[in-house]
Amino acid sequence: MVIAINKTANIKNSYRSYQFKRFLDLQWSDINCDLHVHTNWTDGKAGVLDILQLSVQQGLSYLAFTEHVRKNTSWFSKFAQEVRSHAKAYPQIQVFVGCEAKALDTKGGFDISEEILAECDLVLGSVHRFPNGQGGYVNVSELTAEEFAQIEFELACGLLEFAPVDVLAHPGGMYSRVHGEFPAELMRKLMKVSLKREIAIEINTFYLPNLDNFLQLCAEINPYVSIGSDVHRIEQLANCREQLRQSGVGAP
Repeated sequence: MVIAINKTANIKNSYRSYQFKRFLDLQWSDINCDLHVHTNWTDGKAGVLDILQLSVQQGLSYLAFTEHVRKNTSWFSKFAQEVRSHAKAYPQIQVFVGCEAKALDTKGGFDISEEILAECDLVLGSVHRFPNGQGGYVNVSELTAEEFAQIEFELACGLLEFAPVDVLAHPGGMYSRVHGEFPAELMRKLMKVSLKREIAIEINTFYLPNLDNFLQLCAEINPYVSIGSDVHRIEQLANCREQLRQSGVGAP
């Protein structure tokens, strides 16, 4: 993967952001990575060093530790220090300190602090819950499938249009866990919106009930893409890479 400084407008910490390849330009070297990994600093099961060592064994070229954060997260600097300290012993793999934070509204509200943004090499924005605008959350069991998809779409658009993110993590992921494949037309629109600020759409096979359909949309729209397995258990590392390889993505 060729990573270059991204001067995308509206990203406050632009010197920390990176430009990913567009889908049709992907080669094997671009998918030989995992850029969405959680450890036991939050809800992952394995430690930083264990994941780093396995990444080297599996021949990954790039790895991003992307811990869940909120605005009041106080431990992130210690986490970043641990990642960078261990990474020094493994120069054969490029390691990034990153985070994953959630949308707070449809206008780009983002649950992250300026201090954490300043520490990060890579920032993932995701839709995890549906805020109700009154400090609580929508009861998703009361939504129709169409309402569910529309709300998730609008929250994701807010991240893509206004938030300081490098990657939209698991697009349509909430919907897929409840209703199955996210509506193709809404996914198509998300990809088009992502191109305006050159923000990567994550290919996250854990949340894609129909990978072939998603890849067809990627080929049609040709967005910037990021490869992430959303690792929570160490055996999930590089799962996305392997499924993309089986699908022929990045093949010569």
